[in-house]
Amino acid sequence: MEILKKIYSLYSTRGHKCDGCNLGEDCYSDGYRCIRSGLFFHKECATSNQDVCNAYHPQHMLKIKVVSNFEDVHGECKICRGKLPKMYYYCSICDFAIDLICARKEVVKNIDFPNTHKHRLSLVPKMIMFSCHICQLVDDRFPYACDICGLNFHKDCAESTPELSYSCHPKHPLKRLTRVPSYTNGKCCLCKSKLHILFYHCSICNFSVDVECAKNPPPLTLDHPKAHEHQLTLLPQRIFVCNACGMDDDPNPYICLQCNFMVHRSCIDIPHIIKISRHVHRISYNDCLEAGDWKCEVCLKEINWTCGAYSCSKCPDFAIHVRCATRFGIWDGIELESILEDTTNSKAYEVIEEGVIKHFIHKNHTLKLKEGSDANGKSRRCTACTYPIFSTLFYDCTVCDYFIIHQKCADLPKKKIDSFYKMSMTLVSNSNELNLCDACQNYFEGFMYISDNGIINLDVRCGSISEPFVHEGHPHHSLYINYSKKDKLCNACGDKACMVFSCEECDFVLDVKCSILPKMVKHKNDKDHFLTLCYGEKTREQYWCEVCEEDLNPEKWFYSCDHCGVTLHIKCTFGDFIWINPGGEAESIYMVIPNNYTSRPVCNGCDSRCQYPFILKYKKYILCSLQCFKSVVGR
Repeated sequence: MEILKKIYSLYSTRGHKCDGCNLGEDCYSDGYRCIRSGLFFHKECATSNQDVCNAYHPQHMLKIKVVSNFEDVHGECKICRGKLPKMYYYCSICDFAIDLICARKEVVKNIDFPNTHKHRLSLVPKMIMFSCHICQLVDDRFPYACDICGLNFHKDCAESTPELSYSCHPKHPLKRLTRVPSYTNGKCCLCKSKLHILFYHCSICNFSVDVECAKNPPPLTLDHPKAHEHQLTLLPQRIFVCNACGMDDDPNPYICLQCNFMVHRSCIDIPHIIKISRHVHRISYNDCLEAGDWKCEVCLKEINWTCGAYSCSKCPDFAIHVRCATRFGIWDGIELESILEDTTNSKAYEVIEEGVIKHFIHKNHTLKLKEGSDANGKSRRCTACTYPIFSTLFYDCTVCDYFIIHQKCADLPKKKIDSFYKMSMTLVSNSNELNLCDACQNYFEGFMYISDNGIINLDVRCGSISEPFVHEGHPHHSLYINYSKKDKLCNACGDKACMVFSCEECDFVLDVKCSILPKMVKHKNDKDHFLTLCYGEKTREQYWCEVCEEDLNPEKWFYSCDHCGVTLHIKCTFGDFIWINPGGEAESIYMVIPNNYTSRPVCNGCDSRCQYPFILKYKKYILCSLQCFKSVVGR
């Protein structure tokens, strides 16, 4: 578990297929999910022993190896020849690897009565090149050999029978095959896994099952399923629409004959009450919706109201497809049916009288509502988000002069489920400490949301984001948080990121740092006017930035003044330290200071003149950017 935690940020939940062993034991197995990658690990896999002794490799101990989500796993298990998952056991001396499932299996040294041979077979305790007598495959594994005949067998081949009466296909017996017929799709009809050298097949019905499903068929009947009140019976190879989720992508239903009810095996244990990131209330599973035209609030596609779906008891027009509601990034994997709903007031302040409040972070004094107006760039900064207060409503402390907060920042709840990691978060004060936001990757001060397990920190800008996300830079469609192993290009700045906002209707992508850019800023290059965020424009005119004096791509986002024609790159407008309060204690090891020198200072990281509006003073160094800060700290 400890080695897994070094690579993945885990929280307890339930899931389908395990990325540690590549198996899905049941519909919702207990385990752990990584908040960043979405990978799920069975509890048994996550707590596997660090070192094991294995009879297939007795000369050395095998150590567990965990591969990160950003690395590809190469190689295959030396026992079963299956592709190695994210966790496996490995000997670095011999380059020997086996997956967790094969490591757990008891090693059978002798097969006394094999189905395919008349003599006893014994395990050859070393890897040799051999030709299997049944499937004819030349392989370099651990064969089972007959000492009398000199023949070699794979274990599965030795234990297989030429013909199999199978409970999930009682109409015809299944024949053992070692070559996949060209007329099939090459997959097991039950688990959808790719067929390997040995499998069973019915040529009349084009029905195939792999060895694992042949040994462990799904139960023919299920009693007391969550999805239905009666016993369900397996009816394989029937194209149908699932009554629980409305999909028709798995032709192996469980049915209730007396109700004409048909359901996927994966939908049998659908959770009844859950909380998702796309809605403020709990939602409940319903066998069907009221007759009408329903649209899923996640994928925006039509919902078949005669099939199961999730709805909200407090919002009569809200409904979601079952699969959309239970996918990673939407649901946190926690069933809430037996958990009482938390009705604690999450409001961050108490109203004393009209326009006067008492905020829980500044509870000793009252705050009075005022309207900000600043045309000279001398505005004070919000204690919560550290951004200057311009012509917006804000609360000001009636006693001290250091606590001032935007009205929208004061309205932030004390507790919430965040949209990025789907975790319970608590609002705390972080006024004098430097932290890194796990969403936008900016360093910041001010208030922050911190997860209950202490793993995730979000600044209040990212912590206040909800889905669907609407941005003026893409007003026609809503945006949704999207995680990808491959970086995507942000339409606003051209940078690459793996966690972005994307549009499900078109190819628009917005990274998190650009999603929180302020619409209006003050800059020393235009002291008389505000600069506004421009969302790109198609023009043949040549633009240039008045800070760095280099070309500016007008199709990307930039800041401009409608009165003076001033144009600035986003990076040149802010630099990297926009969310850190300028100034600080003299004894602090770091301090952000305005770059208002007559002559721009030289950065100790890149040896260039500092051109951004704020610079970092770290110990004895002057630094212009985060990149320069990291290069100095790493020296």
